[in-house]
Amino acid sequence: MKRIIFTLIFTFCFTNIYSQDTYVKLPTVKNNCPTIIIEKDIIGNESAIGTTKELIDKISVIKGKANRKEHKFFNLTENGIIFVSLKKETAFRTQSELNEFFGIEKDNGVYVNGYLIENSDYKIATECIMEIELVEPDSENKLEKKAINVWTLTKEERINGCERQKVN
Repeated sequence: MKRIIFTLIFTFCFTNIYSQDTYVKLPTVKNNCPTIIIEKDIIGNESAIGTTKELIDKISVIKGKANRKEHKFFNLTENGIIFVSLKKETAFRTQSELNEFFGIEKDNGVYVNGYLIENSDYKIATECIMEIELVEPDSENKLEKKAINVWTLTKEERINGCERQKVN
C-alpha cells in the first residue's frame, strides 16, 4: 500500500514539475506573427507605427516565453512581442467598449488574433482593427460564453503568416 501511495505522489509531483504553461487561444489560430504593443498597453499592428522611423521613439523585442506570474502580456508572447513607443497619439478602444458594442458583458474576455487578452488594462488601436468576429461557444473552442476576436492581421497574414525579415 505504501508503495502505491509513494508511486502516485511521485508521479503527481513529477508531472507538475515538468508541466508547461499553455497559451489560451482559439483552436483555429495558426499564425507566426508577433504581437505589437504600443505605449505599453495598446495592441496594434505595423500600420499604427507607420513607415517612417521618425515616429518611433523606442522599440524593444521579446522573443522568448515570458513568465505568466510576472508579466501581464504572457498569453500574447507565443510568437514574440514588439514593444513600441511612438511620438504620436494612438486612438484606441477598451475591451469593455468593444464588448458593450457587441452586446456582451463588459468584463467578458476578448481575444486578439485568436489569443485571449488576460489583462483588462490592454486596449486595441482602432486603426489596426481589420475585422471583429463574434465567437459562439462550441465543443471545439470550449468557450463558456460568447466572445469577440479582434483581428489586427490581414486575411493574408492569417493564412500565410507574417514575413520574417532577414537580419545580417
